Amino acid sequence: MNLKSHTIFPLKRIAATIYDLFLLLGVWFGVGSIALWMNNGEILNPWLGLLIVFISTWAFYSYFWTHGNKTLGMAIWKVEIYSFDGNKVNLRQTSIRFIANLFIFSLAGLPLIGIYFSSNGHSLSDILSKTGLRHI
Repeated sequence: MNLKSHTIFPLKRIAATIYDLFLLLGVWFGVGSIALWMNNGEILNPWLGLLIVFISTWAFYSYFWTHGNKTLGMAIWKVEIYSFDGNKVNLRQTSIRFIANLFIFSLAGLPLIGIYFSSNGHSLSDILSKTGLRHI
């Protein structure tokens, strides 16, 4: 497998993420409704609610990255994830990538500028998780 990424520039990554955020809204509403129903209509502790959002978001990305190598937003923008070692993307890699992407998101995407300075077009989350994005 070629270790050099077909550089997916920040704007395309952000566009796919925005598309996925709309899908995640539906997931969050569904999970929140189930949690509220299970709690007899009582509002949950805000920290527990935040934990549910975090876990459901991680599960969303981990499932789609390990089963098909792309989310729907990535498919629309013709991007997929791959492992540098040529194997199937595993749960450990998706977890590392998810945490790294949360860090990047918390800094308003500024670390994505590093793609332009990387010799192989990898972002911080690509390097840490040993995965990359390529055009399909």
